[in-house]
This record gives sequence, structure tokens and C-alpha cells, in this order.
Amino acid sequence: MYVETDFLTALLKEDDWLQDAAIRALEEHDDIHTSILAYAEVLVLFYDREAAEYEIDAPRAITNLLELVPIVPEDHEDAVLAAAAFLDEYDLTPFDALHAGLVTTGEERVLSTEQDYDTVGLDRISLEPAPSE
Repeated sequence: MYVETDFLTALLKEDDWLQDAAIRALEEHDDIHTSILAYAEVLVLFYDREAAEYEIDAPRAITNLLELVPIVPEDHEDAVLAAAAFLDEYDLTPFDALHAGLVTTGEERVLSTEQDYDTVGLDRISLEPAPSE
């Protein structure tokens, strides 16, 4: 059964109005899963420094959450784990962290203007405008 972001946040927050229902669903269904998109929304919540209710260790929380709610396809889990670390360690934006996580888990280079990718050790080719004639 596919779940989306409100299910994940119910499990993450200390006190959430849907927490009991989410836990009950985990007990009743053995095929709970989600996508990289739902985890992207969770990473955005971690990035919102103003939201005190999400002051959580992102890499640890994501690791624990993946044990309960895996991602399909499974290879996206490594990208989300890497993204959580990049968000925490390098202060990348959630979407840059996910792009970096996807590139890191493969054997690819990234073509981008984003210099933050250099700080996390990606093989980046600079995207630059064509020279004026």
C-alpha cells in the first residue's frame, strides 16, 4: 500500500494527530511503501529551520523511517540517505541534496552551474553560457 507525506510526518513527529492511525496501519499492512517524492517533501520539512517541531537529526530520522516505510524502487533509498546527510553536513537545499544523492549512488557526473556539488565531492562539469561572438 502506497503512503504519502502525511503518513511519514505522523511517524516522525513526537506528537501528531495521525500518529496512532499511522502506527496502526503499519501493524495491519505488511506492504507499506512510498516513493522518493514523499521523502523529498520530508527533507523540505527538515530544511525549514523556522519549524521547531522538525528539529530532528535528519540522517538518523530518515534511516529509522526507511526501516518502517521503504521506498520503491529500492535503489532510491540510498539517494535519500545521501541527501539527508548532504542536507545536514553541507547545508544543501533539499532538492540539490536529492540531485546529489542520485548522482552519488550512480557512476555519473553532473552538468550544472551549482557549485555546492563540488563541496560534496561530485564530479561536476560546469554549465556555462556560450561565449559571445
